[in-house]
Amino acid sequence: MTVDIDRLLAALRDDDYRTRCDALRACCPCRNGSLRDPEIWRAVFDKALRGNLRERDRAAHAIGTLTEKAVENAAWRDVLKEFRTELDALRRDPRAARLLLGQMKKHGHAHRGAAAQGYRRRRKALDLATPAELAAWVNGHLRLPASDRVTGRHPGIRRLWQWMKHRVDFQPTRRTTEAELARRAARYLPREFEGAAGLSG
Repeated sequence: MTVDIDRLLAALRDDDYRTRCDALRACCPCRNGSLRDPEIWRAVFDKALRGNLRERDRAAHAIGTLTEKAVENAAWRDVLKEFRTELDALRRDPRAARLLLGQMKKHGHAHRGAAAQGYRRRRKALDLATPAELAAWVNGHLRLPASDRVTGRHPGIRRLWQWMKHRVDFQPTRRTTEAELARRAARYLPREFEGAAGLSG
């Protein structure tokens, strides 16, 4: 679905609140799977914090869906990463947070506590490295020469990424240290880590 960005931005800024609400509805990833324009999302986050009740509800739905998509999809995660500050501002604002967590409940959570846990899991997903980033970390950590470097397609890197994703899904408040990551990587990439020093920390 092709979207006229300028036209959508104009609708988001229209004097008629019903036009703005319709535009916010059109911004949701559940309706438009390719709308990743930063100006659009900046307007959505602004409405979530400063709009009227209906605007805030529509914007919260779009942002809730965005956070859900970001857990599984790197492209949506890149969009959300640009708005970490705005997302945290929404969570700190009692009025906006209530609507945002309400949307989390609509996405399958049974109660407010579970919705808050779901939010933390999705927020933590912003710190989840991609397989390519993990491969770059391993290459740098071990100072591997160009001929021995691994890529994001390496089976061990994929296993390491799945392990990190599992932690985000089920232990979103737990911090993963570099030493722990190195030990886990050594298990999944034994040939590359064989003989490497400094893994005992």
